[in-house]
Amino acid sequence: MWTPVFEESSTRRLSAPAPWLCGITDIGKRRGNNEDDYFLSADSNFWIVADGMGGHAAGEIASAMTIQAIVDAMSSPTARRPWVEELSDRNRLVEAFADANDRVAGHGLSNRGCHGMGSTAIAGIVNGECLHLCHVGDTRGYHFSEGQFRRLTNDHSLMWELVMSGQITSEQARSHPQRGKITQAIGMLSGIKPELTSVVLKPSDRVLLCSDGLWEALADQEIGGIVASNGSMLELASTLADRANASSGQDNVTAVLYEHGAR
Repeated sequence: MWTPVFEESSTRRLSAPAPWLCGITDIGKRRGNNEDDYFLSADSNFWIVADGMGGHAAGEIASAMTIQAIVDAMSSPTARRPWVEELSDRNRLVEAFADANDRVAGHGLSNRGCHGMGSTAIAGIVNGECLHLCHVGDTRGYHFSEGQFRRLTNDHSLMWELVMSGQITSEQARSHPQRGKITQAIGMLSGIKPELTSVVLKPSDRVLLCSDGLWEALADQEIGGIVASNGSMLELASTLADRANASSGQDNVTAVLYEHGAR
């Protein structure tokens, strides 16, 4: 019998409502505050990771506000278009991200200490055997299936554009001085263009959502090796955060790890 786990300290928050799902966020070794946040739905089928920015407390506000706005919109999916009786999961996610962008941008404009605040974000929803992801920025989604670990998302960042154009390699991007420059974030006054990704899940497939504090600290190969290991999602998510801290610990680290069909 699994007993739900919730732990919170000044440096780490962890939620594992079931052996097949865990969310974890850790402040890291070099930051004075944690601008990351995550959300797990009560039915375990909907999750969000957000990484705020803006300096002082604005980053924390931005990530928390982003998550709350997405959750609110997903709970009331026709709020923006009440004449639509039912939206698909993919459309609901896009609407939710638009709501979050409006809310964060508005707060930044009306509060002097929060000017320029924003947040990257990725949300995943499982409906039957189908996973839908929606993201902006460089929070990432990964999929482990039948021994293969692959990234599902493209970073909305200057580095990704340089890699895609062949100007630098993926390895060079990891240490590039402008690696933190993103091209999309919740809260942009110019608006956002969320990217949607869908994949069919098989039993025992695993899904990882994470902030850049994880994938910048650990190479994809190492992340994939941990995700593929035996153990509960609580054990593996904790290992991911611990390894990221041991590797560099220079950023906040947040991850949501889910195993499909394990109920």
